[in-house]
Amino acid sequence: MNLEEWRPQESILKNIEETLQLALVPSSDAQKTVQDRLAVMQNLTDFHNYLLFILGSSSFSEDVRSLGGILLKNNIISAYGALTRESTEKIKNECVRLLKDPSREVRISISNIIVIVAKDNLKTWPDLVPLLVKNFVDQDECSEIALTTLFKICEELINSQKPQDDIYKISKEVFPKFIEYINVEKCTVRLEIIRLTNQFLQDYFAVMKQSIDLSAYLQSVMQLADTEDIEMQKHICHTFVIYIENHEESLLPHLHNVICYQLEKCHHEDQEVALQACEFWLSSTKLSSCKELLSPYIGKLLPTLLKNMRYSNAELNLLKDSLGSDANKKDLSKDISPFHFRNKNNLTEGEECYSDEEEEQSDDFDDFYVGWTLRKCSAASLDSIAVKFGDEILPLLIPLISEMLRCPDHLIKESAILALGAIAEGCMNGLRTELPDLIQYLINCMNDDNSVVRVITCWTLGRYVSWIINIRPDNPDEYFVPVMTILLKHFIDENKRVQRAAISAFCIFQEEAQLKLIPYIDFILEGFKYGFEQFHCRSLYLLYDAIGVLAQSVGNHLSKDEYVSKLLPPLMGKFMELNNYFDDHFIAVLECLSNVIPALETTFLPYSESVYWHCLQLINDTLVASVNYQTNPNEYDPPDKEPMNVAHDVLYSMALGLKSHFVKYVTNSNLIYLLYTTMQDSSNLIRQTSIALYGELISLCYPFLAPSVNEYIPLIIKNLDENTDGVCNNAAWVIGKLCSVMGVGIQPYLNDILKAFVHILSDPAVARTMHKTVAISMCIVFFVCPDVTVPDMDVVVKNCCMLVRNVRDSDDKDLAFRGLCEVIVRHPEFNKNYFIFFCDAAASWLNIRMDLKHIIQNVLLSFKQQYGEENWRQFYGQFPETLQVKLNDLYGV
Repeated sequence: MNLEEWRPQESILKNIEETLQLALVPSSDAQKTVQDRLAVMQNLTDFHNYLLFILGSSSFSEDVRSLGGILLKNNIISAYGALTRESTEKIKNECVRLLKDPSREVRISISNIIVIVAKDNLKTWPDLVPLLVKNFVDQDECSEIALTTLFKICEELINSQKPQDDIYKISKEVFPKFIEYINVEKCTVRLEIIRLTNQFLQDYFAVMKQSIDLSAYLQSVMQLADTEDIEMQKHICHTFVIYIENHEESLLPHLHNVICYQLEKCHHEDQEVALQACEFWLSSTKLSSCKELLSPYIGKLLPTLLKNMRYSNAELNLLKDSLGSDANKKDLSKDISPFHFRNKNNLTEGEECYSDEEEEQSDDFDDFYVGWTLRKCSAASLDSIAVKFGDEILPLLIPLISEMLRCPDHLIKESAILALGAIAEGCMNGLRTELPDLIQYLINCMNDDNSVVRVITCWTLGRYVSWIINIRPDNPDEYFVPVMTILLKHFIDENKRVQRAAISAFCIFQEEAQLKLIPYIDFILEGFKYGFEQFHCRSLYLLYDAIGVLAQSVGNHLSKDEYVSKLLPPLMGKFMELNNYFDDHFIAVLECLSNVIPALETTFLPYSESVYWHCLQLINDTLVASVNYQTNPNEYDPPDKEPMNVAHDVLYSMALGLKSHFVKYVTNSNLIYLLYTTMQDSSNLIRQTSIALYGELISLCYPFLAPSVNEYIPLIIKNLDENTDGVCNNAAWVIGKLCSVMGVGIQPYLNDILKAFVHILSDPAVARTMHKTVAISMCIVFFVCPDVTVPDMDVVVKNCCMLVRNVRDSDDKDLAFRGLCEVIVRHPEFNKNYFIFFCDAAASWLNIRMDLKHIIQNVLLSFKQQYGEENWRQFYGQFPETLQVKLNDLYGV
């Protein structure tokens, strides 16, 4: 169809006009008729042409034109990809023409259509932004709609996360004009311009630095500092925060005024203004010059932060239903946040009571619906300032905090205890003489009548656990046992928030105490027992964490029958009573089991069969649901794969704990078949855990895997991708396992393996942990196939030596060294350049097997003999004295 020649048919046009007029009638019958007619009209191939004709023609009423514009916008959204290029160009041209239409309602409709058309097609509409900027600068009656359209386009740019080059093309044209307009007296949209500019500065600072004069923008914002407008004050404070965060030099001449302004706004009666101002101090502490910057103002800043650490009325109002005796009440839906699995290797992550990270499980012990507040920001700022200034601030702080602790107002007392926790890391040395009395005071505060005081006392005790646990190792009854006891006692506090705070603090206590917990395992399990009997959902989730930390802290000391009989019946009772595999509670129990089983070892056998088949069923059901979704996405929802990930974790833990007893489950099930599928899953986490499980099975039952191993090796090699850290690390580890059981059988795959390994080792951006794993597996390859060669073999072996020296003594390190010895013997060119790195690595052993010791000794003596006595003496003389001593002690060299 030639759109230039297109003309509307009068009958159709009349019908559409009547339908649009009918749509203006506030009657349900009329609206139903309109919907029926529109459903028929949608079948017209040129329906959007009619709507565009009506929108652009002044012969129709303003209401009809505006409604036609809304319909056209919706039509474009639903069918934009199907529009021909000619149709799109016609819509663009009409939009440009109608931007100057006398009707404001029509101009608003056109603005909305422009944003939709331009959303993903700014590159094909290069004249749009310059035109809008020109219309805006002209300052006539149409300028407002040009400005509004530019706002919307810029917001859409951020929402769509365009590349920085695309952002720059727009920002360099738009924002200089925006910033000029801020200073125009009749400007009525200063707030909107500053809000949008700040948003772009926050997300694309480097791009904006190229696009605008940051000094001029700062000057413009500072000229507005006297405003009474609350929203404007927030954005002014935010501007200063952005500048300090990005170390923007144009802020330096104004620092005194800015700091004084932020200090003043921290006392603002509006909490949001004060919060934006407080962010400045938190950002300042990330600067290397923080002390120099803040020292002149520290006397005013510290009291300000302490004052703002008191709970606000808004926070107390949100918490009002959870401040009293509520332990016997069931958790409300608002109290049960989505369950997030803890990182096993970093169990205290997210326990800062003033954290604003949404994904962390415990935000001020259940204040997750309170959010990031002035109180939390002030506490975080004080923490960071304490780290930067250290004990220097104690003479200022201690009198202030002491006065607050004596205050009869329990909320001020609570904020003082929060402050004591906040300064723990930075001021620990200066507080040491005060800590005996302080810890006793905190223990007493655990019996305070007010739950908020008990909650924050738990957290503050957690901040001092290192001192509590290590100060009197010969007399644990002085601090260790009292703190442990008071925390366990409050597992059954009458208030649920206190319960959860006590459990969280006890997790930190256990992690620090480690094997020092062994004499008290029975006592701790008694506390856990009461928790099982009384806790509701959220407290139970934290209890599962505490059980997991105990297991990781004491290891197989937990496997005594008397401990197992206390721990497993209630835990497995929860496991058996939950029927929904995808329920948060069931997954929380599974996660707990994955931490506990390795410590319990074979004492878990009586419970193992049920857990195994539940995990297998969960994996199978998830894979079926995934296939259903892929084949029929309109009928099925995508499955949640997180539970399947945890199921893999549990099976891996069972393999570690049960060892040979686990094999019967593997050989009598389809686990290996399921792993073949999950090792190809799109989720990195699923591949990571399934590959780890496969690697453990190699050690346990390789003969059972052997017939199909050639189908799995290509999958493992495919996952040697340094861009997926955990997956790649596990895949490299499994390659080492395969080499150790297959020997030369791994040879058909060596080219691909070595190519991937060399690439990873040569990439400096790769995590050091992955480098170590790859180095170990590379050396095991050298052991089973010692005649292999790779490009720059001497450099590769040198890097392997440097990495393996930092690996603790283990069977894998033993095999790796045997490989290193084999390859060094076969590559004499390595000796003259990098032999010192081998010597350094050889000296890293603490407990070395005798046969390996002789192998290394022979390599060292062989080199010494080849080098000659005089050359060896000069070469050996370069070694640090500690290395010479270690080589002599270990190998007599």
